Amino acid sequence: MARIHKSVGRGGVNRATDVRLIQRLLNNYKIPGVTTLLDVDGDAGVKTFKRIELFQKKIVKMANPDGRIDPAGRTFKKLTSARPGAKSAKSFNVSTKGSNLLKSIEVLKTKPYDDQTGNTITSWIKGATIGYGHLISKSTWNKYKDGLSKAQAVALFNKDLSPYAKKVKTSVTAKVKQNEFDALVILTFNIGRTAFGKSSALKLVNNPSANTPYTSLEKAWKAWNKSQGQYNRGLTNRRAAEWNIYSKNVYKKW
Repeated sequence: MARIHKSVGRGGVNRATDVRLIQRLLNNYKIPGVTTLLDVDGDAGVKTFKRIELFQKKIVKMANPDGRIDPAGRTFKKLTSARPGAKSAKSFNVSTKGSNLLKSIEVLKTKPYDDQTGNTITSWIKGATIGYGHLISKSTWNKYKDGLSKAQAVALFNKDLSPYAKKVKTSVTAKVKQNEFDALVILTFNIGRTAFGKSSALKLVNNPSANTPYTSLEKAWKAWNKSQGQYNRGLTNRRAAEWNIYSKNVYKKW
């Protein structure tokens, strides 16, 4: 559980480890009017003080924000408390909005195609795909080589999606909202269950004070923008769309 040892902010002790935690927590909290992230550098400067004051004013509803967070104080309790609508990930299923958006991202193809090029194929290759992003194994090629109907593709998609939703349910220990759960499943569907389980994004969802190479959950999330080690525009756009679902409850394809 996230905790600080000493006070942070104006007039605080401002231990670097405590300051970094507060910066991470503030970055992961949606504050009205805030569009930029704090640098998670452990430096208790003016920007951090002002962000604390804004949090106190907008979220804690303090009449006289003081820009200071104490370990057992009202501001820290609010910063680490369960948010309205947040529940155990185990209580969620992918919403209709989330499912429909993922299908629109994957794009329906009723004939087998090459996942790398998008070209229709007539014999099995590594990366053979059909429906809504379903990878065809060599052993099941004969089942799909002649294509499938839209209804069959939807049924296959729902079957494929289930283990990814289960992975999020069993891996996410923090309380989340429906839109956050949807975004996490859509991310996992793309990067894979093993990668998600080892990701800095998951670590920061579960514990904002986790030690990772990234200064915020957003940066950890959007770092998954490479294909075969190279920067990929499509993945960058996809990560941005997922992040908009997670952070803004906006379900929209780029």
